Amino acid sequence: MELKNPSHHVFVDFENIQAIDLGAIGERSVEVTLLLGKTQKRLEVGLVQQIRQHAAQVRLIEMNASGRNALDFALAYYLGMAAADDPSGSFHIISRDKDFDPLIAHLRRANLNISRHDAFSIQAILAEGKPGGAAAKPVAAAAKPVAAVEKPVVAVDKVAITANRLKRSTTNRPARKSTLLSHIKAQFQGQLADNEAGEIVDALAGRGIIGIDAKGKVSYPGF
Repeated sequence: MELKNPSHHVFVDFENIQAIDLGAIGERSVEVTLLLGKTQKRLEVGLVQQIRQHAAQVRLIEMNASGRNALDFALAYYLGMAAADDPSGSFHIISRDKDFDPLIAHLRRANLNISRHDAFSIQAILAEGKPGGAAAKPVAAAAKPVAAVEKPVVAVDKVAITANRLKRSTTNRPARKSTLLSHIKAQFQGQLADNEAGEIVDALAGRGIIGIDAKGKVSYPGF
């Protein structure tokens, strides 16, 4: 059973944060997604019991692959899916990993209510964002809420797709930024907006997957 219309969507980087207390959820409008790394095979009995008690509000995502940023990409994917379904909700990433901050800044520019927390606290989560705040804006400002959110949500998925393609292409990775931009546009066969390839490159660089020096030379430290 799934919680209907949760106001707060919480995504926990369980590789980074293990101190989780789900008891405070109660019947609040909160949906929690726990993302477990490939090597995390056991959960504490107390946490398992809490998951069972709040089965309608908690889901477990188990990673089948390991590697740098593997869980981060998965979290971004599920976050994007939730944002597409509920663009007016409040979104929370529970992780001390500051690599999420460029993604958060990008989504905030598109008026998505999102934040990162260094610890799991239901009280802090509920206090962070008040669902419906966007509706309080003048009608003219809120006239295109879906269009404003859809673009970065799609970009989140395309960043992950691009990273996976580059990871597989071990012998044919573009060596310069201009070539990388053309490569990304070609990969998506004309489906990108004019500035979207640049946003994907910026996101890859912000997460440490690629590096770009002052002369536009590209390196791939994330692989």
